[in-house]
Amino acid sequence: MMTNKVQSSGVLDIIREKFQNDSIVLVVTAKDNVPTVRSVDSFYYQGSFWIVTDLNCNYVKEIQSNPYVMISDGGHNRFWCKAYVTGHPLDVVNKDIREVFLKVFHHWYKEVNNEDIQSVCYIRATPYKGYVHKDKIGYSFNLDEDVVTIADIKHHIDVKLEPFW
Repeated sequence: MMTNKVQSSGVLDIIREKFQNDSIVLVVTAKDNVPTVRSVDSFYYQGSFWIVTDLNCNYVKEIQSNPYVMISDGGHNRFWCKAYVTGHPLDVVNKDIREVFLKVFHHWYKEVNNEDIQSVCYIRATPYKGYVHKDKIGYSFNLDEDVVTIADIKHHIDVKLEPFW
């Protein structure tokens, strides 16, 4: 086991490699200390997971009242994040990230998301700590403390839920 700084550990490259494309992830929120989980399409870009959804969804309301969420790929990769709604896709602040959404979700974005509906929104979930693995090596990281613990792992389950399109 060894400890390293985030930038020199390679952990951010591993996260980007695993999640920069259309990925199905599990998002866990909590209301009144009761957790709820749902699967969503997401991608990782510039240090955050991005989701397109609707303000009327229960998990969006839960994020608005409690921004601390967990994201997992259904395997051993998991991320504790602070999430918030960035607004409607056509808002000026979302202009650049919308282009990324259109590229990453090119198979389905326009067909599924009616941007004429004002409740369509983007969520940005930024990890502050987590665990990711690659090639039988585990990386436990805390971005706030700039520390990554790297250790060999005896088991290696590499589950990635991939869209079929």
